[in-house]
Amino acid sequence: MPVNPFRVEARRRAGRILRSATATRWLVQAVFNRSDRFKARLGDAFADLILLASLLRDWVTGRYRTVPWGTLLTITGALVYFLMPLDAIPDPIVALGLLDDIAVISRTLKLTRTDLDRYQQWRNVQGEVGGENNE
Repeated sequence: MPVNPFRVEARRRAGRILRSATATRWLVQAVFNRSDRFKARLGDAFADLILLASLLRDWVTGRYRTVPWGTLLTITGALVYFLMPLDAIPDPIVALGLLDDIAVISRTLKLTRTDLDRYQQWRNVQGEVGGENNE
């Protein structure tokens, strides 16, 4: 499989972002804002995207810290990719623009499924339902 330079760049940025609580919080809020704007076009991927951003939000605020670094990098890289306006298929292309973003989100879900399931169980115990975007 050929290396996607946009994914490589997203993962590189992910490491830098995770080392800064301010940058991580900004990323999470930007994802919540952008996903709201594209909710209809994202379809089922909207809820998945909110789950990924919520995990990252809960990690950066210290509420949920049992996440392996590799999972954090993968999730953050996917969220950065989602925010990048010029990726494999530019987002302004109405019919196709979010397809590559949805593919990256889908792949991220597969790669991080075990950790996401644990996080979702934790959220259930906390009494949280859905993906609220309030900090």
